[in-house]
Amino acid sequence: MPEYGFILQNDQLLLLHGRTLPSGTTLKSHFIRQYPIGEFNSSFCYCAEISADFSLAKDLEPVPFRKAFEILGKDWFIAVTKAISIITWDKNHQFCGRCGEKTTYKPSAFERVCTHCGLSFYPRISPSMIVLIKKGDSILMSRGHHFAKGAYGLIAGFIEVGESIEDAVHREVHEEVGIKIKNLRYFGSQFWPFPDSLMIAFTADYASGELRIDTSELESADWYRHDNLPGGPSYSLSIARKLIDHFIAEQKQ
Repeated sequence: MPEYGFILQNDQLLLLHGRTLPSGTTLKSHFIRQYPIGEFNSSFCYCAEISADFSLAKDLEPVPFRKAFEILGKDWFIAVTKAISIITWDKNHQFCGRCGEKTTYKPSAFERVCTHCGLSFYPRISPSMIVLIKKGDSILMSRGHHFAKGAYGLIAGFIEVGESIEDAVHREVHEEVGIKIKNLRYFGSQFWPFPDSLMIAFTADYASGELRIDTSELESADWYRHDNLPGGPSYSLSIARKLIDHFIAEQKQ
């Protein structure tokens, strides 16, 4: 069975000539950490990290994670997100958050256990919502302050302690753009490792209110017709892109 490595350095993924995953790498003796992540595309896969100051061979190129998604495509998307998350978990839980003592890896699972108080630490998953809001043949698209140039997206946010997913959708929409929605419908879900979001996607219809933008969260937001949408999400594999593409396809039927 072929073996492929998802090797991270400086929060980037190493690709051969910037295009393909390395196999049979000679870097293994230099890994800071390494974990098997399972079988993908009939290949054994592992994730690993090397130090920030390690000098790479000329054929290995560090690639930003989001760019790596586009290069490797949907067949490797789950493996890449898992690799990023496992390495992040291991880096962030070397010490116990309760008593401060060293943790050790428990080989039977992705689990680190405190050597003093026994508290366990698992890879974190943070539930988040994202919603496409329809108003006739238009949808609400917004632009965050941190977005790439020309990119627009949908309303999204983390689910807070004590609320349901549905409550979170209504709250985030009202907080960010001041309107109310109705006919909330589940669309799908996707893990998104920035930092550790499980994106739970919905569609909804506009109900009432005028747009009132929370400028601390958003740079702009407005209604756009299906045939005159601004630049969409920067990443074609994101569930935001799937929501928008689904809406456009509906309008063409």
